[in-house]
Amino acid sequence: MLFGLRGVAMFPEREVFSVLGSLEGKVAMYLEDLTGGETFTVNPERVFPSASTIKIPLLAAVLKAAEAGKFSLNDQVAIASSNRVGGAGVLGELNPNLRPTVRDLATLMIIQSDNTATNQLIDLVGTEAVNALCRELGLKHTVLQRKMMDFEAARAGRNNFTSAGDLGLLLKLLYEGKVVGPAASATIIDIMKRQQLRNKLPAYLPKDVVVAHKTGDLDGLEHDAGIIFLPGRPYILVVLTADLAANSAGVEAIARISEVVYRALSTSAAK
Repeated sequence: MLFGLRGVAMFPEREVFSVLGSLEGKVAMYLEDLTGGETFTVNPERVFPSASTIKIPLLAAVLKAAEAGKFSLNDQVAIASSNRVGGAGVLGELNPNLRPTVRDLATLMIIQSDNTATNQLIDLVGTEAVNALCRELGLKHTVLQRKMMDFEAARAGRNNFTSAGDLGLLLKLLYEGKVVGPAASATIIDIMKRQQLRNKLPAYLPKDVVVAHKTGDLDGLEHDAGIIFLPGRPYILVVLTADLAANSAGVEAIARISEVVYRALSTSAAK
């Protein structure tokens, strides 16, 4: 279902659809102007493998457990050998005797999408805590069912899923300070602002524009979901893609859509 974005003169719908239409595969998009609350969506309820975007609700569950006194963010953690996996991140390649804090693991999970850190945090809080929080927040399609790089579980159908609408809602709740609470929401956004994987949503934006976001990728799949802190007109943008002929096409499409949206909203904000 598609809604026009009011308050944006000549919003470039055709340009957005041209970029999305150039992709071979599935697409979804969620855009929300946080100043006025208007939205522009494409397939917001379509369910996708979440890839690493699932790490946002996982981080929220970690902070909720810490606030409940189950552990401290400053506690040091021994990394189980079973959690040392490949893919994104560096922790799995470091000294096995290294004992990072929970805060270190949470930060690495987001800014480098570290899979080893993620798996250790899943053990720390448990999958049900993550899924219960997703239900509490109203995320209808978001579920954690396996650890990172567990391809056997994925082949068996135990994958992690989300939708553009769910991620958009989650980001809005973060912006409003309603995920766990104001302090936890602010911590999550602060970590997401330090994201080091910047080849999608921020790629073609001015370097001084702050973007709090989380990427995700698998073979044939590219995602990015974030809050773009455009001065005077912050907004949420989520773009999900799957069944791509080439991952590079998905990366470029997300970056181009972000550029198109930024140009439209920054022009409107300047008036």
